[in-house]
Amino acid sequence: MSVGWSKSVTSLNAATLDGATPGNREIAAATRGQFARVAGGDVEVDESFGSVEITDTAATSFTVRYDLAEPSWSDGIPVDAADLLLAWAAGSNAVAGSEFASVPSPLVHSGKVPEFDEFDRRIDVEYTRPVRDWHTALDVAVPAHVVGMLALGVEDPMEAKQAVVTAIDDGDPEALAAIAEVWNGGFDLESDGDDIPDELLVSSGPYRVESIEPGDSDGDRVRLVVNREYLGTPPPSYEHIELETGTPLDQLAEIGDDLGVAQFLPTAQNRELTRDLERRDHQVSTSGDGTVWALVVRVDRGVFSAHEARLAFLRAVPRSDLVTAGSGPWREAFKATDSLLFDPTAEGYSVAVEDVGLRETFGGGAADAAFERKRAGVPTGTPICVLYDTDEPFAAGAFATLQSAMAEDETGWQVRDCGTRNVQRSVREGTGWQAVLTRIPLPETARDLATQWGSQGDPLLSGSTSTKRDPLVDKYARTADKYDARESRVALEAQIVDEAVAVPLAVNPVVTVAARAVESVQPESGASATLLSGTGDWSPDE
Repeated sequence: MSVGWSKSVTSLNAATLDGATPGNREIAAATRGQFARVAGGDVEVDESFGSVEITDTAATSFTVRYDLAEPSWSDGIPVDAADLLLAWAAGSNAVAGSEFASVPSPLVHSGKVPEFDEFDRRIDVEYTRPVRDWHTALDVAVPAHVVGMLALGVEDPMEAKQAVVTAIDDGDPEALAAIAEVWNGGFDLESDGDDIPDELLVSSGPYRVESIEPGDSDGDRVRLVVNREYLGTPPPSYEHIELETGTPLDQLAEIGDDLGVAQFLPTAQNRELTRDLERRDHQVSTSGDGTVWALVVRVDRGVFSAHEARLAFLRAVPRSDLVTAGSGPWREAFKATDSLLFDPTAEGYSVAVEDVGLRETFGGGAADAAFERKRAGVPTGTPICVLYDTDEPFAAGAFATLQSAMAEDETGWQVRDCGTRNVQRSVREGTGWQAVLTRIPLPETARDLATQWGSQGDPLLSGSTSTKRDPLVDKYARTADKYDARESRVALEAQIVDEAVAVPLAVNPVVTVAARAVESVQPESGASATLLSGTGDWSPDE
């Protein structure tokens, strides 16, 4: 089957800082088994790969057991404790002499080599404190036997595994330096894509890479073939998957003929063709890209330094009208949301909506908003300079409606057009704006939450550094139980709403089209979501 995409592959290790690109993560989703993945803000465990369980709940010795089932690499070598230890060493950087350039991981809170059982294929990771993202902390990104062979010159794969285990367990600085060097860059690909060594193509997922043909700005052509050693469930139905490049319009035109699946951002240009495909019973679905459109006010200067003024302005915003105007012909794809912290598909979303009461806080209509403005002592006609990206159709449409609605409803606010083609530069360098209409990330991890809403994060949009949030952010990061964590997250959202720093509008969508002949294409939402993570579920319509 052929899938349309427009990405490039630069590395077969998507767990490095340089390797965690959208294209590399897509390939990893189809070629790497994992204990768990995040989907729409919720954790999905893959029991066919292994199990994850807390064995010690104590605050100072919080321990998690990562226990493999019986997965194998595509060359027939088992995935075992050596692979888990390598994943731990890379994510924690806790062993002296190692300098792994890994993406941020909760494993940084693990300071000593895990207990391991090579025969049972498991490790017990002891953390210095409880961590929220313990399910997904261990990323088995590359095979230990390949790393051992390349880094340490050991030819036999099982001996290479043992050499990696010994280096980590003994803390051998010379061997660890060599291992880290290979882990960091040994899986990077040459720009021409030719002659990729077979050992770099070893896979633990439903598919493995057979070939990569570098392309132009539209991306690389990639051929994935089924991994015969894969024992996960369900087993893949397609023998091979071709990732074909092209523009979204070209790919849409090929659905049902040369392409089985394509994913793209909705635009006015591709709406009619998508509608035609849907009317011919091809499957069209939408998911979130991990960001939410929001109107954020600047609280550290000017009129919005007063809480009452912020509340009065945000209550005057006709959120539904902004979404309708911004989304244009794609109104049904832009899902309205009442949360800044929960994806609408997440389990905790309904709880947050019920407990936080964002809709009630920022509701009331123009008359109430005008009364609130007067009570806050804000003069009629107070100008509000709103930043937005003039090249973004949603932002441009939503702003136009915001400006006209404020004028027509006589709320007393004078919304001024401060649109720009470079919002980030204006946010960082400009001081004349009071609000910005933009996309903000929906946090998935505890680190995301701290970066966006903690006082040590980046407060550039709102200028808000409320220390009242920090205890809630920290509590969430240290809470292992998902229900207790949800309560902390809901409490944090309530605090953000109480501060009146932003109102959410709609989740930014991604559209996926699957031909009639392809079943079970169900894309997930979120920043870490990938189209190819579901390839094992895809099947032909019989």
